[in-house]
Amino acid sequence: MRFEELDLENCIYNSIQKMGFDKATDIQEKAIPLIMNGEDVFGQSETGSGKTAAFGIPIVNKVEKGKGIQVLILEPTRELANQVAGEMKKFSLLKKLKITAIYGGTSYKPQIKALQMAEIVVGTPGRVIDMMDKGHIYTSDISTFVLDEADKMLDMGFFDDMVQVSKRMPKDRQTLLFSATMPNNLKRLRTRFSKNARNIFTSFKVDESILKQYYCEVSYPKKFSLLAHLIENEAPDLSIVFCNARREADDVARNLRDNGINTKSLHGGMSQNIREKTMKQFHKKKVDVLVATDVAARGLDIKDVSHIFNYSIPSNAEDYANRIGRTARAGNDGVAISLLSRDDHDAFRRVQSTYSYDIEALRTPQFKLLAFKKHSYNYSKGNGGRRPRRAN
Repeated sequence: MRFEELDLENCIYNSIQKMGFDKATDIQEKAIPLIMNGEDVFGQSETGSGKTAAFGIPIVNKVEKGKGIQVLILEPTRELANQVAGEMKKFSLLKKLKITAIYGGTSYKPQIKALQMAEIVVGTPGRVIDMMDKGHIYTSDISTFVLDEADKMLDMGFFDDMVQVSKRMPKDRQTLLFSATMPNNLKRLRTRFSKNARNIFTSFKVDESILKQYYCEVSYPKKFSLLAHLIENEAPDLSIVFCNARREADDVARNLRDNGINTKSLHGGMSQNIREKTMKQFHKKKVDVLVATDVAARGLDIKDVSHIFNYSIPSNAEDYANRIGRTARAGNDGVAISLLSRDDHDAFRRVQSTYSYDIEALRTPQFKLLAFKKHSYNYSKGNGGRRPRRAN
């Protein structure tokens, strides 16, 4: 389906044309007509499939300028709230809607001011509830409620917050839930949020003609040395190294820097200002290697990432699929390399049993052994030394 076949306002169609959108993806083709028809939709589609446009385009098409907050979109992380708000602004560029992102870790004052003019609000659960409690978000005019990356919100413990926000929405609103995966506990939530939602499921597809996957066996004490060797010899354009824990991500990034590799870490234990600054630097290619956890990098659209390195394998096979989805985007080639030590084998077998990927064994090269220093970190200081009342 081409976007010109949809009954979009001219200003919306012209805006998405400027973005280079022509033909709808699978999830967009299935979801957009249903959403435009006012139906509730529960959609599951793989990372990089265009889920934001699937709900964003019909939303900006129906929102009326100057009529107050009409749409509330929940996101699991601050980075995603910023990214989705940015995409919504592009879709509505010529319609000139007011779209604001609200999240914790930053001052209330500018967000409160932005809410007074907004038609669409994109926010993390904690800050959204805070703004509701303080009377800065009025729900009476909200006609569409979106739960984006709903599976990750469940993983992060936002179930009660999702329910609390949902209860404050008008009963006759439209509910849209989008997720990269559809675990059983999320399926059971469908009747809680909507009784007559249309379900859309698409399978995860990897274009193995442009994404090559490899694994390399290595003992844990030598894993960092192999990673540094591969980064130097693969000469990636931009690359992301995925770790399972914040401490591991910080240690890997710091040791890579000690060995002359332009690297920064990204995870939920960092202050919002540092996270935003790091992402801007990576987008502008001022940082070559990003060492990240799954929560921090989930759903982020980062162009020109040529290599993914799995320093550790996630226990959830679907997180592996989301990791490798950060590369081989927009028709560009990509490489994913997993470093396997003894503790990674069970998780890697789950990946292989869940997906029929062609993951080729990579012969372990000869490499120089490097020192790996572990450091101590106090992550509670990521919020000015205070642990937040609610994760956001």
